[in-house]
Amino acid sequence: MALTLAECTAVVTELNTLLSNSWIQKIHQPNPLTLTFTLRIPGDTVTLLICADPPLARLHLIDYKLENPPTPPPFCQLLRASLQGGKLIEVVQEPGDRIVYLRILTGSNPFTLVVALTGRQANVHLLNASQTVIQSLRPSQFKPGETFRPSCKPPCSPGAQGLLQQKIPPQPHATGSPPMPVSSLAQRAPVSAELAARYRQQEQERIQAQARQMQRAHLTKALKQAQRKLENLQHDWANVQRYAEYGRYGELLKAHLQSMHKGQDSVTVTDYYDPAMPQLTLPLDPAKDPVQNMEEYFRKYHKFLSAKRQLQPRLEAARQAVAALQEHILAWERGTVAPSPEHVPAPAQDAANEALAPRARSIAPSSRELPQPSPRIKGCRHFISRDGFSILVGKSARDNDELTFHLARPDDLWLHARGVSGSHVVVRVDKKAQVPYETLQDAATLALWFSDLRKSGKGEVMYTLRKFVRKAKGQQPGAVIVSREKSLWVELDDERLARLKEQTKA
Repeated sequence: MALTLAECTAVVTELNTLLSNSWIQKIHQPNPLTLTFTLRIPGDTVTLLICADPPLARLHLIDYKLENPPTPPPFCQLLRASLQGGKLIEVVQEPGDRIVYLRILTGSNPFTLVVALTGRQANVHLLNASQTVIQSLRPSQFKPGETFRPSCKPPCSPGAQGLLQQKIPPQPHATGSPPMPVSSLAQRAPVSAELAARYRQQEQERIQAQARQMQRAHLTKALKQAQRKLENLQHDWANVQRYAEYGRYGELLKAHLQSMHKGQDSVTVTDYYDPAMPQLTLPLDPAKDPVQNMEEYFRKYHKFLSAKRQLQPRLEAARQAVAALQEHILAWERGTVAPSPEHVPAPAQDAANEALAPRARSIAPSSRELPQPSPRIKGCRHFISRDGFSILVGKSARDNDELTFHLARPDDLWLHARGVSGSHVVVRVDKKAQVPYETLQDAATLALWFSDLRKSGKGEVMYTLRKFVRKAKGQQPGAVIVSREKSLWVELDDERLARLKEQTKA
């Protein structure tokens, strides 16, 4: 559940004492409703977590890292542009409510980050100096451009008001500062330490519950598909089973060909294969002669034999798949472990595994799906990513043109450092295959390294599919026009760069 009013008051008091006049170094958005601020305080670096997820709405310090997406979401980009490098003046609370205000000064521009921890209305709003909403994390009743008006707006403290009216010079970012140890968080911020431990456990339980529900939904869907497949096979089998005796009927017609003639719609024959020798009336096609009618009976009998050979194994496999999925669902409902693979037939186990782990199967390609290393190509540097993908880097402007417009395929991934001169980078990808995150990071690192951003060691890299890159008419070699691109902020990692250089092929 979200923070109570008493917990909110306690953590705000703690945060205001610890974080007042701290510097905002980094801002991340690990998931759609969670923000993290890396703050520099005297002698240490701490991480503030803000969560607007209604069941878990909160803010407190954390002592663990969260995985961030390769491209920051729009709200995170806005916060970085507005607040990163700024000074957190104070953290105050709306009297009698779970609304927290972070007063921030960036240069001469004051901002207020409103953190509303009010249940289903939980949200984060960025306000300017006139308390106008710039943007909100979630859809809100306060639209951009409207004035934020809570029930009772808390005034700034006199000290904070004076600081907000000053112009603070940019603070250089400290590098290499170690995160706060667990013991340091518990000693310096006991309220945050208790909240971090509690909510981390709740998040893990929530993720496990969601995973179980997703697993149940996949199993149910797979069971319905298996049952539908079994029904279709049974229907097909029922349709051809009526031809089981047509071989005998064809033999009987063969024995009476001389007494038959074209134009008959039926013929009565004696069934010599039955000890009682009954009389059988067999339907005929008047448009066909006796031989053609006989051949039609034999054709349908052969159709039955072929269907028997093919449908019987498929029917058995479909029955086993349905039984295995039903057993998995029962095991899920009982909370017990599903049957081990050696107790489930192979076709059924495949169906169950596909239902239990659809995401893993789609994201992790098999070794056969990975692109094979490209041969040495003139004018290109060739690297191998951590996941085994080939990465090609142009050596000159003309080599960039050759790589992008002659060697690269439409579905290959294309990268380039944004706004500066540099090499074109291409990741060889099979059609409709996904590029793993580590491969994207490897390629972006190479794009940054082989560009004018190498000295700065960090910068923005854009990436898109090769088919969305076209040559700029009348421009110098290497100049292109890019559409549908995405951006990735990259900082050079010496360890990653060294690994790539060791695996270079050209």
